[in-house]
Formats: sequence, structure tokens, C-alpha cells
Amino acid sequence: MHNTPIRSAMPLYRQVAEKILHQLAEGSLKPGQYLPSEWDLAHQWQISQGTVRKGLSELVAQGVLGRQQGVGTYVTHKNAEWGDYPLVDSNALLQTAAAPVWPRAEVLSVTSVPADDETAVQLQLRAQAPVWKLAVLWRHGHQAVALDEALMPVAQLPELNMHFVHRRLSVYAFLQLHYGVAVQTALQFLALQDLPPEVARLLKADAHAPAWCWYRLSVAASGVPLEWRRRYVVPGGLMLQTFAPSAV
Repeated sequence: MHNTPIRSAMPLYRQVAEKILHQLAEGSLKPGQYLPSEWDLAHQWQISQGTVRKGLSELVAQGVLGRQQGVGTYVTHKNAEWGDYPLVDSNALLQTAAAPVWPRAEVLSVTSVPADDETAVQLQLRAQAPVWKLAVLWRHGHQAVALDEALMPVAQLPELNMHFVHRRLSVYAFLQLHYGVAVQTALQFLALQDLPPEVARLLKADAHAPAWCWYRLSVAASGVPLEWRRRYVVPGGLMLQTFAPSAV
């Protein structure tokens, strides 16, 4: 972390949050790592300790950071793009506590396509309006556990393309850093259905075997729909845990 002040038209506490997000995206901060103390960060960035705390609190509320009383603030293993519900080992039912599994994302492609009827309704678009379609593969180790189709309106996010992949940012980090938009979940649905053939191929799964389909609508703080995501989950020896435990 560099000993430089932060100054721009953006409120200082938001600049604090953005600096942390940049460091996470660049890899200079990693899951499980503790941040310097709030006093040290305030000295490095030449701002008040209260401003640092407010900026870090925003990321704590989003689940990006966690706090341990008497120890400090750390980077959680949670991936906001995956969502609130981690996977756990199938033996978790025989344990009093099970370690959550947060899969890692690999963006396979970004293309512009006409919105299908379902996407147009959820994103409040006209029929066939252009949307970005991101194919995102989720892995736990070498195991592919899920594939996402993330659909976002081209009109609102015109520069969204493979550039953000080359910067090694997550989709949500790119939206926050490039557009200044933090998304939040508005709706979620879980259904049991067959896998589309292409999804089955990428997940190396039987297309006729029932799989979970997890639908999620994400919106900006203003309430404007920004993403309709379809996630196909074939977890193998893992289960979906339907509450979000605190995790370092």
C-alpha cells in the first residue's frame, strides 16, 4: 500500500473503498489477508481514521471485508459475483461445522446478442434489445461446478467487453471501478431442470440429468436492473448452503 494521499471529487470514504477494490483486483490484497490498521491507513492516505473506517465499513457490509474484534479487518473468501450461498462438502450433514467453498470464476466469452423474452422482461428492455452475454465458468480446484450466463444491457454498459477480462477483474469489480456502480441482488429463484447441451458439455455433465438453475436479478442502487444471471449448478460431491456464514 502506497504512502500517498487520495484526492478527487469523489467522497473520501468512497475513495477508500475503491482503493481496496483496486488492490483486490490487482492481487496485492488476497483472501484471508489482514489490512493495516485504520490508523496506519489514515496516515498513509493522509485522511482521518473515521473516513477510513467508513470506507472499510462499506466493504464489510458487502461481504468483501470482515472484522475480527481485537485483531483487525481482513479480506474474506467470499466472492460477491458468486452470491451469498457457498458450497459445502456433502459430508457437512455429519459435521457440527463445515468450511464454506467459494468457487473461482473464469470468464470464457463476452458477446453481444439479442435479448430473449425472459431477459427482456427482467431487465425491462424492448424485445430483442442488444445485451452483453458473458459465459462464466466456476471451478472448485479442477472441478467445474457451475456455468453462468450473465446478461447485461448494452445501452447502459457500452464499454463492457473483453478488456475487463484482460485486467483480471471480476464482473462486479469492473462495474464498480469502471462505471462507479455497485450492484445488489433484487430477486433470486432456484429451479430443477435439464442442462442445455452446450452447458452440459462445458460442465462435463449429462445433459439429461436434472441440475439446479439459479436465476438472479441484480440492480443498481437506484433500482435500475443491470444484470439477469442464469447459473447452472452441477456440484458433484458438494451441496449449496442456504445461509451465509462469516468466513475468513
